[in-house]
Amino acid sequence: MSNDISSTDSAAPSLTPTQFEAESQNMVGQRLDFALSLLLPQMGLRGRKRCIENGLVLVNGRACSAAQRLRKGDVVILQDAVQEPKDVAPLAETEEQSAACAPGMDSNQCEPRLLAVQGELCFFFKPAGLHTAALVGGTAPSLEGMLPQLLASSVDSLAGSCPQLLQRLDHGTSGLVCGAFSPEAADDFRRLEVAGHCEKRYVALLAGRLEEDFTVRRALRTDKRNKSRVLERDTGRTRWTEFFPLYYFDGPELNLPAFDEDSQFHRVGLTLAGCRIRRGARHQIRAHAASFGHPLWNDPLYGFASADEDADASPSVFFLHHGCLTLPGATCIVPPPWTFLPEPAARRALEWLNTGY
Repeated sequence: MSNDISSTDSAAPSLTPTQFEAESQNMVGQRLDFALSLLLPQMGLRGRKRCIENGLVLVNGRACSAAQRLRKGDVVILQDAVQEPKDVAPLAETEEQSAACAPGMDSNQCEPRLLAVQGELCFFFKPAGLHTAALVGGTAPSLEGMLPQLLASSVDSLAGSCPQLLQRLDHGTSGLVCGAFSPEAADDFRRLEVAGHCEKRYVALLAGRLEEDFTVRRALRTDKRNKSRVLERDTGRTRWTEFFPLYYFDGPELNLPAFDEDSQFHRVGLTLAGCRIRRGARHQIRAHAASFGHPLWNDPLYGFASADEDADASPSVFFLHHGCLTLPGATCIVPPPWTFLPEPAARRALEWLNTGY
């Protein structure tokens, strides 16, 4: 069956590039959130679900749930509101973000910025508290929405460029985000990632004392609720998370006025750890760290006091920084903007990001 609708059927809508018929696209029986990838090929599952939850996707003119199974004759319509990202405020307005940096942060290093351009790849810094991707139907600022300004203000020749972001960091995670200027470069990145040739190094503050290197090999289930679940079965090597203790200190060594003497790290101590992954899943480092008894310090979703999978994870007060991305032909490193680290700890963190050991 073709996408064309017979002119004799006056009740049927004329299909457009923002619509499709389930049967003609072999989507009968598929969930709506999966089938929506036909219209939003660059958007992940979470983004497609958010489109549906916000009423921006209709089936036969009616809003439906993400789990709705499509039937013969169903027409899926994508509302105009999600076709283009909303305009964002000029970069000058991001100064408010720097002023709102958490205690112990270098405000001069908390602004989103272009770090490097290497061939067809580019690297950006995303501060904690900023979304990576533009939220569907939302007005919150995002790194994705700032790309035109970041490129124009950094290199004149890049003005008007629109790279595709290849990674997403949690709202509360800072660090590198890689982008590609061409579909071919994006495909090359994905192939290297799948093959395990893309190394991502993080630094994190973990609750408790991590005595030795530790690798979590468990698979994750990321398709339910807002909390990833660690499964009993092992996953492929490219999905492992490796943890390396870099420095151990107790509460008095930190100068974080936002946390009082009853804060978690005063009770269990704190480890600065290096974390290495090849391919990432949603909340991978956070979930894996918690699974072996060393959650990210004060993680609101995976910490010691948070067992509810429906808990609101928005008050992100954990410290996780993606500081190095290396792959054949390209490498970028950016240290964490954490001013509270003792000098030996800061030096050890930078050494880890540069060398991987």
